[in-house]
Amino acid sequence: MRRIFVIGILILAIGSGGAASILTYRMLKSRQLAAMDSGNKPAPTFPLVVATTKLPYGSMLQPEHVKTVEWASTVRPEGSFSDPQAVIGRAILDPVVPGEPILESRLAPKDAGSGLASVIPKGKRAVSVRVNEIIGVAGFVLPRTRVDVVVSVNPGGEKGKSASKMILQNVEVLAAGQKIEQDEEGKPETVNVITLLVTPEDAEKLTLASHEGDLQLALRNSLDLDPVTTKGVLLSSLVHGAPVAAPAPRASRPAAPKPSPDTVEVIRGNKRSTENF
Repeated sequence: MRRIFVIGILILAIGSGGAASILTYRMLKSRQLAAMDSGNKPAPTFPLVVATTKLPYGSMLQPEHVKTVEWASTVRPEGSFSDPQAVIGRAILDPVVPGEPILESRLAPKDAGSGLASVIPKGKRAVSVRVNEIIGVAGFVLPRTRVDVVVSVNPGGEKGKSASKMILQNVEVLAAGQKIEQDEEGKPETVNVITLLVTPEDAEKLTLASHEGDLQLALRNSLDLDPVTTKGVLLSSLVHGAPVAAPAPRASRPAAPKPSPDTVEVIRGNKRSTENF
């Protein structure tokens, strides 16, 4: 009887274990199928205006420059467009590449036109200066790079008083190119021109410096935005070294007071006189 009871318990345990295994298998299988179904489900899309070709900054967008695509994402880029007509006729402030979304933050205001004028922010001015290959840092000064402007002047024409000073810092280059000018004999020549983005006050400095001295551009790292303080340099100090300050004059000691003379009164008869010793 005891043996039959043990066998019954074993059968019951085996049956319970098998039922649990089948239930677990079915649960895992259902989860796997649900995951597969969700993975095959297409991601949500929305219409997005993108560029169809590579465009430099300042270009005015035309119908052939943009198109609408179905953008697969759960989040729409801030400032994006779904209608191409909303961007046609506006200039871009930064270069774009094919497939790149057109964003409001990278477009010039409406009716701002195209070209260089459209990328000049409010309150700024574009000033062009004539440079040569050396002044232009051997062709490395390109649009969107940043430079410092150094001027060398010779006030009064005295050689020893020639000076060099950094007058502008961290200036953005808007354009770098060439144009045709006439030389002193009236013959055409090609010159390099750099256009800088400056404030109205800096435009005055730059214009005066370009007329009264020689300009030099110093290319700087675009991530280096910290201003520096320089004293400038004179030709005399460059050749002979920094002038040595004259020693401070020693304080003069006050003169010692002269001793007061000894006075003796002398009486001779009825005459009286004084003698100093």
